[in-house]
Amino acid sequence: MIKDLSPFYSKNARNLQSSVIRELLKLTRKPEIISFAGGLPAPETFPVEAIEQISCRILRERGRFALQYGPTEGEMPLREELAKWMALSKPGITPANILITSGSQQGLDIVAKVFIDPGDIVVMELPSYIGGIQAFSAYRAKMIGVSQDSHGMRMDLLEKTLARLAKRHKKPKFIYVVPDFQNPSGVTLTEARRRRLLELAYAYEVPIVEDSPYRDLRFRGVAQPPIYGLDTQDQVIVLGTFSKIFCPGLRLAWLMAPASWTDRMVVSKQSMDLASPTFNQMIAAEYMRQGLLRPQIEAIRKLYGKKRNIMLKALKEFMPKGVRWTKPEGGLFLWVKLPRTMNATTLFRSAVDENVAYVVGEAFYCNGKGQNTMRLNFSYPSEEQIVEGIRRLAAVIKKNM
Repeated sequence: MIKDLSPFYSKNARNLQSSVIRELLKLTRKPEIISFAGGLPAPETFPVEAIEQISCRILRERGRFALQYGPTEGEMPLREELAKWMALSKPGITPANILITSGSQQGLDIVAKVFIDPGDIVVMELPSYIGGIQAFSAYRAKMIGVSQDSHGMRMDLLEKTLARLAKRHKKPKFIYVVPDFQNPSGVTLTEARRRRLLELAYAYEVPIVEDSPYRDLRFRGVAQPPIYGLDTQDQVIVLGTFSKIFCPGLRLAWLMAPASWTDRMVVSKQSMDLASPTFNQMIAAEYMRQGLLRPQIEAIRKLYGKKRNIMLKALKEFMPKGVRWTKPEGGLFLWVKLPRTMNATTLFRSAVDENVAYVVGEAFYCNGKGQNTMRLNFSYPSEEQIVEGIRRLAAVIKKNM
């Protein structure tokens, strides 16, 4: 028996790192813990009865087709529905622009696999989505973070970053952004900055990857146009998902890009899973065809908006001075900043001892910073749990101040 397998691992495998979030969440499995840690949708929003009816009809009428392999790029009825959905923001989108993926994380992996060679540069927000950091890190990208404020990624800093790289004859493979209710910060990139982002991307000839899982979950304020809707030079790749607006268990998402790019991405996906589940795609397509998705989103918005307000009120009531937080207009998360002298990772075990959990902020920083930050989820816990959980968390922070 081989005792040490490490010499057999590829360089990419050696570079893989377990998610800090997943490892810490193992400590939160006790039923008495109130968790703000996961990015879980509220189970009460899942349309169980509608899915049951649609599933029975599909199995009864087209069961042999639904249970068979399907095309790698996805079932045409679902791609057609998604093309119509996306064309509301940019006319001219067709099924040729759509690739169905097994969750949005697979979309990130496909983008990384197609574009990144070891040492290639990816520019991203600081902080940024941990799933993106993991996907790009797996292909040994060099990630450069650009700080954001309450209006999203700062374009002045992005311009300086791109100019500095250009002087060194370095071109990023893409700029990765989560523009709407960003994970983890909850902030939204303004329209002016979206337009400036495109101007800089055009000037430096760099693609943009627009990760957009939360866009439809706005419950306050005015919607900003999607970046791809403003794009005039076919330079934006979009990642969308059903996990936050329908149900995550179907593991369905999509990738939208210029048709010449999706062809290469289809080939990349073939070596991953051949195709996403046919049955699940038929369920999602029929759900959209019946016009059920928009009312579903409205119900989710109403619930999450209420929970968000309850969390903000509890934070204001219980948190000590020196603690700050964002006030998202949509999505699932808000971002908490502790005094600079505090460390949220060190604090985590004390919080778990008091039966409350969160996600440590440093996991979202590609430069290893953010030790005094944390992400809180308000979509999954009940209203009562939100109030009690914030009370517990505030007590832990006060004690460790």
